[in-house]
Amino acid sequence: MDAAALIETISHWTAAHPGWAGWLVFAIALGESLAVVGLFVPGAVLMFVVGALVGGGMMELWPTLAWAAAGAVAGDGISYWIGRYYHQQLRSVWPFSRHPALIDKGEVFFRRHGGKGVLFGRFVGPVRPIIPVVAGMMDMPAWRFSLINVLSALLWAPAYILPGVVFSSSLSMATEVAGRLAVVMLLLFTVLLITVWLMRWIFWLLQPRANPVITLILAWSRRHPFVGGIAEALLDPEHPEARGLAVLSGVLFVAVIASALLITAIQESQLLGNLDLLIFNSLQALRTPWADQVMVFVTWFGDAYAVGLLLLVAAGWLGWKKNWRAVSHLLAAAICTELMVLVLKTVTAIDRPVAIYHGVNTFSFPSGHTAMSTVVFGMLAIIIAGMLPLPRRWLAYGLAGVLAVLVGFSRLYLGAHWFSDVLGGFVLGVAWASLVGIAYRRHLSPSQRDRPVTAGGFSMVIAGVLLVTGLWGATRVGEEVERYVPVRTVQQLNVDEWWEGMWAELPAYRADFRSLHNHPLTVQWMGSPSELRDYLEQVGWSVPPSLDVTHALRLLASQADAEKLPVLPQVNDGRHEALRLVHSTAHADVLMVLRLWPTDILLVPGDVPLWQGNVSYLRFSRVAGLITEASTEADFIRPFDVFSRDIEQINGLSAKRVFRNGELAKTVQWDGRVILIRGDESPVSPAEHTGVPAAAEGR
Repeated sequence: MDAAALIETISHWTAAHPGWAGWLVFAIALGESLAVVGLFVPGAVLMFVVGALVGGGMMELWPTLAWAAAGAVAGDGISYWIGRYYHQQLRSVWPFSRHPALIDKGEVFFRRHGGKGVLFGRFVGPVRPIIPVVAGMMDMPAWRFSLINVLSALLWAPAYILPGVVFSSSLSMATEVAGRLAVVMLLLFTVLLITVWLMRWIFWLLQPRANPVITLILAWSRRHPFVGGIAEALLDPEHPEARGLAVLSGVLFVAVIASALLITAIQESQLLGNLDLLIFNSLQALRTPWADQVMVFVTWFGDAYAVGLLLLVAAGWLGWKKNWRAVSHLLAAAICTELMVLVLKTVTAIDRPVAIYHGVNTFSFPSGHTAMSTVVFGMLAIIIAGMLPLPRRWLAYGLAGVLAVLVGFSRLYLGAHWFSDVLGGFVLGVAWASLVGIAYRRHLSPSQRDRPVTAGGFSMVIAGVLLVTGLWGATRVGEEVERYVPVRTVQQLNVDEWWEGMWAELPAYRADFRSLHNHPLTVQWMGSPSELRDYLEQVGWSVPPSLDVTHALRLLASQADAEKLPVLPQVNDGRHEALRLVHSTAHADVLMVLRLWPTDILLVPGDVPLWQGNVSYLRFSRVAGLITEASTEADFIRPFDVFSRDIEQINGLSAKRVFRNGELAKTVQWDGRVILIRGDESPVSPAEHTGVPAAAEGR
């Protein structure tokens, strides 16, 4: 059974047997902490799932934390007494007899940290289930072990469960705003997890095999001096590298040009073009305003200004430290990559999905943002990794990979590039970073290969530049997001035609997912949102508190008035509502909410904008006792009736209720009624021209 199936099984089982949920958490924590068994139990994943179930309201927070802590105490306690009873005899018992390094590593860790090792060991994956056994083998006093065991379990339980709670709650809030936003979050989270896993796997796969392979290549090169001289220039520390790099750069340049022409031919044959269109259309269907802002912020880290600042500061710091070899290789990789990007764009001349740039950047292949971020972050990772101890080097590569993948994903999401453009940018960046990085690492002097003291300083400099870049980018989000706004077509419609029947041509449900019809659109308004707001304020409707830090903190309060809580926006067809009003109800934890979205329709004569929305009940509830969460109720009939009566009380408005024909979605309570509203000195009776019997009016 794979991990996904296991998680699904646990979720269904917990829902079906809530009384046994606590014992399940106890068993997971026990197995995760038990000697040897914990090496095979994916405790971190399972406890994250438990946290997600808590965040989803299927389990209570504090009892779950108590069960998890109790299981962890029991697991470590059993392991301790096993070690205390058997001592060194355990070395002859499987699996310690086959893998003696398990106990050896635990002893080294325990001797280094002493009693604190039991506390630290709870959070260190490879030695977590072994440390209690070693503590028992080394006769640590039982009272001292028990005290640390309980303390560490009380810290461990929330550390492993709360991330799942937060993730589940965040996903629930994102789903309330837009299912699209939740999907983007899940998709990006999955992509980043795969990136980290892949970078770590590649590092540990290549690291022990690199030197033997290099030795074989050098031996081959000495037998083939004509071609092998290039390999020697690249790999042999005693051989000058300039000639080899120059020749290999030319070969790489020709190979990339040939590949680009091949890709162009494939696109014309629609083999890769269909995949490009599929990914482009799929991601554009997931566009939401909040995700747009995040992705514009992320894509800034691959912009020429941001990359240029990073290169300038990194080269300056390395030059100040007299590491001119690193400076030359870093700048060479970046400059060559940028030149090749410009040449490839000119040669291939592939149009972007949307025209957002001018000059040579009008063309899309390859993605310059992706290529430059990959090569620059990659080269910086190579330089920093050379200063780190071997076990931690993969962290530098993993972080570089995450940053590059984030930039590449943002280009796809924003519609600035085709998938083949981003893939080409990755390949180009990785090729140049690998080529120049290998040459740099192989030609370092022995004193330059092991300088862990400078790693921290350089890393802090890079982190500082990224922070400044982020602050810089945050100030440009509002301006830059306009560049990537999807193009929309505005249509004109006669007012009388809309009023008499064309209203039915507008969508019946909020456009979130195509197959998700859980929010009917029951209100259509002709005019400006501010005008309708002024009318409705006369009958008790008001603008809810803004979503700022002050009001957001009220979501953490144990008790809060619903009218003082911020109301999250919702997305319709990729846009937040232009008007959001609330009205109190008889229940303190429920608000009635009116939302209006633009329709891209102008009513003539007068070019008056048409808006579409709905009225719903919004219920506030506590999640795991930590945060207040809002969810839209499925009943759209009662709020529609209340809103209709409010409209009837307002002088200066014309309104009529109409009825949608056809089958309605069964996911919500809605009878198909829609109210049309417009400003008019002679109001139309709401009962006129409805085409629906009185029973359907809800009277």
